[in-house]
Amino acid sequence: MLAQGHLVADPFFVETLDRIEDAADRFARAAGPPPPGWQRAERGGWVNIHRPEARLPRQGWKVHASATAARAEHVVDTVWDYCTQRGICFKFLRSATVLKQVNSKQAPRSAGGKLVTVYPAGEEELERTLTDLSALLRGVEGPYVLSDLRWDEGPLYVRYGGFSLAYCFSPEGEYVPAMEGPGGVLVPDVRGTSFRVPPWVEAPAFLGARIRAAKAGTPGGFPYRVEKALHFSNGGGVYRAVERGSGRRVVLREARPHAGLDDSGTDAVARLEREHAVLQRLAGLDCVPRVYARTRHWEHHFLVEELIEGETLQEAVGRRHPLLRHGSGEEDVASYTRWACDVLGRIEKAVAELHARGIVFGDLQPGNIIVRPDGSVCLVDFETAFETAEGASEGASAQDDAGLRPVLGTPGFTAAWARSGRAVDTYALAALALALFCPLTPLLRFDRAKYAQLAGWVEGRFPVPPGFGDRLRRELAPPASSVPITNEPITNEPITNERIADEPFAHTAPDDSPWPQERTADGRAALDSLREGILLSATPEREDRLFPGDVRQFDDQGASLAFGAAGVLHALYVTGRAEHPAFGDHVDWLVRACERTRWPRPGLYDGLAGIAYVLDELGRPGEAREVLARLDGIGLQGCGAGLFGGLAGIGLTRLHFGDADGAAQLADRLARALAGREQVAGRPDAVGLTHGWSGPALLFTGLYARTGEQEWLRHAETALARDLGHCGVPREGQVHVREGQRWLPALDRGSAGIALALDAYLQHRPDDPHFALLRDRMRDGLGTELLLSPGLLDGQAGLLYGLAHLAGPDSALVPHLRSLGLHCVRFQGRRAFALDGLLRLSMDLATGAAGVLLAVHTALAGGPARMAHPPLPLLPPPLLPPPLSPPPLSPPAPSGRPPGSGP
Repeated sequence: MLAQGHLVADPFFVETLDRIEDAADRFARAAGPPPPGWQRAERGGWVNIHRPEARLPRQGWKVHASATAARAEHVVDTVWDYCTQRGICFKFLRSATVLKQVNSKQAPRSAGGKLVTVYPAGEEELERTLTDLSALLRGVEGPYVLSDLRWDEGPLYVRYGGFSLAYCFSPEGEYVPAMEGPGGVLVPDVRGTSFRVPPWVEAPAFLGARIRAAKAGTPGGFPYRVEKALHFSNGGGVYRAVERGSGRRVVLREARPHAGLDDSGTDAVARLEREHAVLQRLAGLDCVPRVYARTRHWEHHFLVEELIEGETLQEAVGRRHPLLRHGSGEEDVASYTRWACDVLGRIEKAVAELHARGIVFGDLQPGNIIVRPDGSVCLVDFETAFETAEGASEGASAQDDAGLRPVLGTPGFTAAWARSGRAVDTYALAALALALFCPLTPLLRFDRAKYAQLAGWVEGRFPVPPGFGDRLRRELAPPASSVPITNEPITNEPITNERIADEPFAHTAPDDSPWPQERTADGRAALDSLREGILLSATPEREDRLFPGDVRQFDDQGASLAFGAAGVLHALYVTGRAEHPAFGDHVDWLVRACERTRWPRPGLYDGLAGIAYVLDELGRPGEAREVLARLDGIGLQGCGAGLFGGLAGIGLTRLHFGDADGAAQLADRLARALAGREQVAGRPDAVGLTHGWSGPALLFTGLYARTGEQEWLRHAETALARDLGHCGVPREGQVHVREGQRWLPALDRGSAGIALALDAYLQHRPDDPHFALLRDRMRDGLGTELLLSPGLLDGQAGLLYGLAHLAGPDSALVPHLRSLGLHCVRFQGRRAFALDGLLRLSMDLATGAAGVLLAVHTALAGGPARMAHPPLPLLPPPLLPPPLSPPPLSPPAPSGRPPGSGP
């Protein structure tokens, strides 16, 4: 539920539903006081009404009520009156705006439809509540709650799950909501998209018949056999299927009533009807799929369409683009350019054919274009298509055309000034032309002059036809009548209250190298700009997060190393940028946040181990030991193996604090798992530094360095071999992790992270030529010029860090610095970066600006061996000769208590 709230709450950072501006349409009961003897609490967009003396079970059968926007307040009022009169605890969404978000197309499918949750105290009260509320809410319609069992034909649904919050480890090693299983053991409380009863739970007799009917399915049978789900959203799915009678292969486009709402409140069924009408109007065009049928099964609607053979343009670009893989030559670049320009021409012709029939496509983006094996293209997904004024009525005026617009769109291919008539497709075509060469178009929304830099880079890097860049600049430029762009230059001025009030996003110069590529004063200024942007984003008055970042910070990870305050403070400290007056207050915030987290994770990057490490690093050993004591109270049965949140990271943390015995106990478990004598949670296909066996290899290597016991080094060798078994050779002289059809160089799950673990091992076994060769070939394969994420763990900054750590040549660092320049946008006049997907900015270590700061500083300083503190926690610096190049850009922070941290 967190992920969709940021669309309304904050246009630039991920936010929670709590922060949505909805004062104008809050339900009356959300703002009023609770009845006497009741208490009211609000969190995550929900208003919880409960009696302090209520003694609810820890888990049981709960009731959900659904409703459309028109009947939502009636349902809230009805449930409120019924439950408060009978002493039943419940909660409800606080406003129509929040309900719209929960039922929007982008919302998680598992939460869709839930307006009210009721917590009966037992089975007798459950049956009475369902019976009474069903009568009171007869005739109310709402989205189907996919995770629940429907009660009769009304808006009530029921499922078994936890009433009070608890967490445990899943079989994959993730820390997830839990409930009690047999013998009181905590097990995952699965909140999926289908109804299920835990195997140890006996359903009440009055639910039994309904459960059996649900398992049997609806009468009549579905006339299609689904082969594969191609896409899911809260509005339905897209499936590849076979027609049972004819054997014809088709595509099924599914729509759920009252779900998948767009900006206008239109549901998926209405959009499916519109798509059907548009496709009938376009019948006969080769660039449009044929429609075979429209049908309804159970409560869902389906449009049956022709299956278009081929791959999406997004897949085709990912497979062909020469700069998305290392080792491509200029002939590869030229060949790709010819292919891209040819495909673009075919797409332009297809769009022109639609316009000739009075239809605007409305959502032109790479995922909605199929490239057939013969190179021709077909447009798919017409749910946002609409008629132009010329097509809608005879003799319509241009003013009429301006009022026609789609209500859904893909970030990076839409603009606020081009959201009506054919201008929608015109802008999208220009964005698509840019994305074929530089697929970073979502960044345009953060800096509206960014198009000039990206277009200039395309002109300089690809042999595009004359005028190609001019066309991009002309068609992507905002009109003069739009909101002015702040032309604020890069500065190194101190942060002041006046500057905080400046325009949030400023102009980016249209050159192709706005990021420093040398160890110069410009490099220091650039890193200071990045640091100041991080500090400007701080919100110490909030309890849920200090710096904006990935959505996972709101899942009790606001203090963590990967997504929370600990990682940002670590990056500021080790890069010599901890002298800001507020730094000590931020460390205090970290301490308080850790104390108030009710269900902390134990891990290095996602929990207590990482927080303890950073507090110790920042000169707070007492508080660090308190965090470790809290870690001691968490049972690690079921904990995964990896470095990120598993036993390897926790073991390395214990080793850091001098607890070699505790670290060895965890390492023994991992060694037994390696030998197949013990089961350790985790995905069987997990590979790499953060979740694979390279993390345990680091722990084994660290124990060998501490104890000198050869057995640990042998375990490290075995663990590394386990990860190396997932690697292959995409090109001569390179080694990468293979995942299906993809080759992964990233720091977290790819070859960069494995190379770092190999390097740590080789510091103690330099005579291993096989591992040395693999490390070097992994290092030499880290030259991928353009990744779609700038992040440290999964993107460009991670490759830069890996090369800097492994002492790659300075010339190999330049492409990564240039690519980070393409990713760079402005936040209050300072440099900033977007998280994976490029839809929101992030300041955290794993996905955002703090990780970039760490990687770039490491590269410009000459590698970790020349820095005063390890850039990545518990990763040893490589053994290098004394530095011959200039010293680091900034002096290391003094040891002990950081500046400004108070007495």
